[in-house]
Amino acid sequence: MPEPVSTSRVSAASGRLLVDWSTYPPVGHVIEGMQIAGAYAAANPGLSVSLALPYRSPLELAECCDFLDGVYPVAFDPIGTEFPTDPYAEVPRDFEWTFRCHRRDDPVERGKFPLLARLSDAAAAHFAVPGDAPGLPYRREQNLRLRLPAQARQEADRILSPHVGSGPVLAVLPSGGGERAGYPSTGSWLLMLRELRAAWPDATIVLLGKTAGAHGRRSSAMPQKDAAELMAAVDAVDGYDLPLLVQLALIQRASLLFSPHSGFSFAALTVGTPWLTLSGGAWFEYFHNGVPFHSLLPDTARFPAFGGVAHRTNDSDGSGVREASMTRERIEETIPELLEAASDLIAGRRDYEQCLAAYFPRLLSALGGDKTAMASWDRVHERFIEA
Repeated sequence: MPEPVSTSRVSAASGRLLVDWSTYPPVGHVIEGMQIAGAYAAANPGLSVSLALPYRSPLELAECCDFLDGVYPVAFDPIGTEFPTDPYAEVPRDFEWTFRCHRRDDPVERGKFPLLARLSDAAAAHFAVPGDAPGLPYRREQNLRLRLPAQARQEADRILSPHVGSGPVLAVLPSGGGERAGYPSTGSWLLMLRELRAAWPDATIVLLGKTAGAHGRRSSAMPQKDAAELMAAVDAVDGYDLPLLVQLALIQRASLLFSPHSGFSFAALTVGTPWLTLSGGAWFEYFHNGVPFHSLLPDTARFPAFGGVAHRTNDSDGSGVREASMTRERIEETIPELLEAASDLIAGRRDYEQCLAAYFPRLLSALGGDKTAMASWDRVHERFIEA
């Protein structure tokens, strides 16, 4: 993202700011936009901050941000076939500042989604001010915390109360919204969940996800029938297809969320729940948000990952083509670290700074020592890795 202005050099501002994060609708991108809006609000107590998001994004997340004065839907879909006449029709024009998502101007992104160029042109025509909020202070490493509505929290309590015992609550998201081949097979998930159940026999395990449907939002790659098979095998609570905020409330009650890399898992960090990531696939973890975490990084010499591209191979369990870092062989080797990291996070033995200090050197090694491949939100990694 563009370089923010240091709050130590510029006085706080008043007026109106729009964070225009209307490029992509998935949850992770919405979380990014809300974090940026919160960082500007924290640095400028007299500033009115609003957020623009794609109309198909989970707008209810923004309702959990008490620092936002307005949330505006933008009629844009990056995978749509036609560009709307006026995507910003519902967004006021008279903001003193706008900060617009930088990804829409990335040539690589535009190559994937040609409509992004037209979105940039539409924003430039709609707003009379630059898109990088020049001169406006921004507070780096401002943690985002969502205030979930009471109704969602009460529903989560109702769902969990018949099941919770003396053990921890473990939330599990078996897949994100990418292709099914990008995540472990159902058999590999069964292996991991049985190991967790054996280590914490009194735990309440909750499986989360969303089935594709008329809602038009991104859905989980793992079908509900496969998730149901896992739930039955380890006596897990069914959190599939519940409203987004109820699933987040379930995560908030948990000692950790265990999942592959996914944008929805970013949201776990915004409700204060540690994230244990089965890291791999095209992207490493770059968003951390002040909450303890651990990424189970693959041995990339044997199980290639990252770089924004797929690394597919035949899974050794016979389930078909799969991301190399999500194959059964890799999963089996990860079990000891998985159980150790889960134990540490459940017991609270690792604080946030310790997690950062442990993660970035391991990530650099997984990237083959290439510092230019390193990245993190607000460049947090620069506190731990010299340029």
